[in-house]
Amino acid sequence: MTEKAEKYKLHRGLYDLLKGITQPGMMKMMADWLGAVFSAVDEGKPILFNQFTVFSELMVALDIVPLPPELWQSSQLNVDANACCESIDAAEEAGIHPELCSANKAIIGDIMLDKIPPPSMVVLPTFPCDNSKITYQAVAHLTGAPTYFLDCPYWMDEGEAMDYWVNQYKGLISFLEKHSEKKLDYDRLKEVAEESNRCLDYWLEGLELLKLKPLPLNGPFASGYLAGLTALGTPAATEAVKASLDELRSRVDKGETAVPEEKTRVIWFYYPVFWDAGLGDWMAQMGAVTASGLVGYFNVEPIDTSTPESTIRGLARRALDTPMGRQGRGASDLWIDDCLRAVEEWKGDCVILAGHPGCKWLMGCYGLFRDIARERGIPVLLWDVDLFDPRPCSGEESRARIEPFLNTIMAR
Repeated sequence: MTEKAEKYKLHRGLYDLLKGITQPGMMKMMADWLGAVFSAVDEGKPILFNQFTVFSELMVALDIVPLPPELWQSSQLNVDANACCESIDAAEEAGIHPELCSANKAIIGDIMLDKIPPPSMVVLPTFPCDNSKITYQAVAHLTGAPTYFLDCPYWMDEGEAMDYWVNQYKGLISFLEKHSEKKLDYDRLKEVAEESNRCLDYWLEGLELLKLKPLPLNGPFASGYLAGLTALGTPAATEAVKASLDELRSRVDKGETAVPEEKTRVIWFYYPVFWDAGLGDWMAQMGAVTASGLVGYFNVEPIDTSTPESTIRGLARRALDTPMGRQGRGASDLWIDDCLRAVEEWKGDCVILAGHPGCKWLMGCYGLFRDIARERGIPVLLWDVDLFDPRPCSGEESRARIEPFLNTIMAR
């Protein structure tokens, strides 16, 4: 086995498990992405770190392989719940302060331990949190990779603020061209944007179907988010999201439901506990279904591809509405209003919020939301759990917090 093949064994093992899948869907999309990453590693092609709110259309148009480090972390947790712990500990032992988000510590630790392919370029916006900004500066320092920050105005409008943001996107194109040594073909970008429109139309339809009561399939409907991070604008990604939608449509047509008896509808307006893959199924066994979550909350207009300028503007506008990107780019009202809208439109009976300790800005937002929810009679559960590290709060402890809350809701 070559030295390159020896690296990233856990992810290569995951790829080996998935690569035989031929049916379109999320698992094949994950396999295609991992395969592209390993091909880039083995062939010495450039890899771009796109932070978890940066969608991949420009990378697809320029034939650059995207590697969202947060997805690299969360995907391995499906194989080993403790997969991030070594890298988290390595980062802390090297002097990274323990209060940093565990996902970010894991990224830094992975770089230090050579457990993630090093980037040729790094791209991120100035949202949603300071954790990301300092982490990717550390990544750039450790790897020497050139880094581009998309500077987002705090208050967004359709005038000067939007023009400024669009210019940031034009700067990103120049950055990618320079460091990939490729020239963007605007006809190719138009193709990618139009394919992206088709893909996201399927995603949006899936989100609408989860408004049905009883719920046809336990949510959130997240295939579009995976496509966004890894391959948005490719026919394969569109086919994968459509396959997920077709399954959902089929269940609706047959009158199939997520659980035999739907007792309560949960709005989980944050990311899942990545290492605890069985948590949603356990809740479903109680009759509690998840109608909407942060990764399944998305609402954008199609990109106007009539001119290169309109295409770039459409991509820039869409970048303001990615999950967590939309909610984390300004005042806490953005997250609060979206969560309240999710409760209303997806007919939520309660809200469950995982209190990830590294997400300082959102923990503060939770407090504001809880006061508003109390005034409106919306039950809220907030408990402390780390999304990437099972050591602070185990799965058993999480269930011990969630079960009595759900029992109370279902007894009303």
